[in-house]
Amino acid sequence: MQKLADDLEELRSRACELGASAAKIIDVAGIRTGAWTRMKCQYGCPNYGLSLCCPPYTPGYEQMREFLAEYTKAVLVEYTFPLKEDDHTDFAAADLSMSNGLLDILLALEKEAFFQNHYRAFSLKAGRCRLCAQCNLKKCINPTKARPSLEACGIDVFALANDNGFRMRVITGPIRELKIYGLLLVE
Repeated sequence: MQKLADDLEELRSRACELGASAAKIIDVAGIRTGAWTRMKCQYGCPNYGLSLCCPPYTPGYEQMREFLAEYTKAVLVEYTFPLKEDDHTDFAAADLSMSNGLLDILLALEKEAFFQNHYRAFSLKAGRCRLCAQCNLKKCINPTKARPSLEACGIDVFALANDNGFRMRVITGPIRELKIYGLLLVE
């Protein structure tokens, strides 16, 4: 048990060294899922059906609950992306940089967890996959990097962040920074 605690702390610390604004060790049992997240993807997201990391190609929330039940501990990663004045005019570029910046951190952590002998380590991140300009829906061309979206798999990202001490809310005023969350399932 102490080895797991030490490994998790090392991964949490490493996330921050890699550029995360914060990271916390969490209990997987507290992660909330629901059918509504997929409904929001299908009826509200312009990317529905356009990526293999999004619905209808990803596991549903029932399958995700079964998958999550195989884990007890995870590292929740918060990635903050400050916006410059000109980012407001090129939001797509800022979104691409933010999404792939978090993915880079998660993949590095996943690899480090694997080498700590946590061979089941697996990461997921909020938001759509941004590895390719257009997804090849016949076969992923980045299978070692692509990870399913938390929301697409039925995970309530707002609850995940808020239940674990982060403050996630709907932005209603001037946007000075963006926050995105990822999850490294470890043990």
